[in-house]
Amino acid sequence: MSDSIERLSYELTASALAEQERSLTSLRSGAGAVLGAASIAGSLWGTRAAGHSLDPWALLAAMAFALCSASAIWVLMPRNLALSFNGEELLAAGEAHSPAAVADGYRTACQWMEPYMEVNRRTLDRLANWLTFACGLLSAEVLLQTISIIE
Repeated sequence: MSDSIERLSYELTASALAEQERSLTSLRSGAGAVLGAASIAGSLWGTRAAGHSLDPWALLAAMAFALCSASAIWVLMPRNLALSFNGEELLAAGEAHSPAAVADGYRTACQWMEPYMEVNRRTLDRLANWLTFACGLLSAEVLLQTISIIE
C-alpha cells in the first residue's frame, strides 16, 4: 500500500508504463496475425495466377495484399520506445534536482517518466492506426479475391 501521495503517483505512472508495454505487445501480435492471414489469402492469388489470366479484381486484391503486408510489417518494426527505466538513470536525474527525501525522489521519477510516456502514447496511437489500416486492407483483399474467384 502506498504511504504517500508521491509514491502513489509513482506507482500509477509505473503501472501506466507497463500498460504501454502490454499495448505494444498486443499491437505486434495483431500485426503478426494480420500478416499471416494476408499471406494465406495472397496464396489464393498465386494459385489463380498460375492457371488463369488475371482479371482486374485479382490485381486489386494483389495490391491490397502488398499494402496490407507493408502496413503490418511497419507495425512489427522495432521502435525506440522508453518502456522501462533503471535505477542508475533515476539516480542521475535525481542528482540534478537533488531530492531531499524519498517523497522528492518519487516526485522526480514521475516528472522524469511523464515526457517519455507521452511520446510512447503518440507512437502507440500511430501504430494502432496502421494496424487498423492493415485490417481494412485485409478485408478488402479477401473480398476482392472472392469476387475474382466468383467471376
